Amino acid sequence: MIAAGLAAVITGLQLKPEPPGNIYYQDQAAVLLYHDIRTEVPPGAAGSSTISTAQLREHLKMLGDRGFRIVTMDEFAGFMLQGKKLPANAVVLTFDDGYESFYREAAPILQEFHATASNFIVGASSDIFHPEAEPHLSWEQMNRLKAQGMGFYSHTYNLHRMLPSGPSGALQPALTARILMTQAVRNESEDQHRLRIYSDIAFMEKRLRQELGSQRRLLAFPYGAYDDAVLEEGGRAGIELFFTIEEGLNTAGTRIVKRINAGEPYMTADALWEHLQSFFAKKQ
Repeated sequence: MIAAGLAAVITGLQLKPEPPGNIYYQDQAAVLLYHDIRTEVPPGAAGSSTISTAQLREHLKMLGDRGFRIVTMDEFAGFMLQGKKLPANAVVLTFDDGYESFYREAAPILQEFHATASNFIVGASSDIFHPEAEPHLSWEQMNRLKAQGMGFYSHTYNLHRMLPSGPSGALQPALTARILMTQAVRNESEDQHRLRIYSDIAFMEKRLRQELGSQRRLLAFPYGAYDDAVLEEGGRAGIELFFTIEEGLNTAGTRIVKRINAGEPYMTADALWEHLQSFFAKKQ
């Protein structure tokens, strides 16, 4: 279905020659965040973190026309962790949740623009079929796309959900919540909480290596939720970089990655350009 053209993606390939003087930032990188993509956004999906194929194509054209440089995840990680050089106006494309639309809808468009992207997947959603859930990537599809230049990393194995926590049993993100243990009628202890986090993250890294081979250990937080315990247990599991939903540009020397939300139905190419400019102003 997807041509093998992406196999020839050159590391850091620029979408279009960079106009002279169009340097918005240097020694920094913008990481864009997407989720789902459809041929058309369903009616009433205004808050669904879903964009159309036409929007993605327009985003990529705008980035190329304005002199942005799409770089690979390996290049970005080398910059963040070892201070390796990136081109001016560097951009990283990321998708969350591992929806099958990344294979069927996004990848062919990325190929058109000779661009590469990474997807943070939920392991359980690829391992276990849920007939009522939106289709997720299979390991076979991921292997095909990885061979064509795409990357796949952790969004936890099975902690992308809300669990009851506290005296009231209010739902909170599973990665950070001290979950309510109904049989014991109490929240889990700190040690139990940390062991649950570590076990999930470490198991997800094991599944990624079993299915996709050796690669960097990267984690995107479900719902953007994290705390010191998550960072410490993730570090113990070997995670190199942690991806948040806090917006801004990224500078080398930190393991916490900011991402700019580009994946909403209202985000036209012009709107994305204006949104990006707000971060250039903050830099200055």
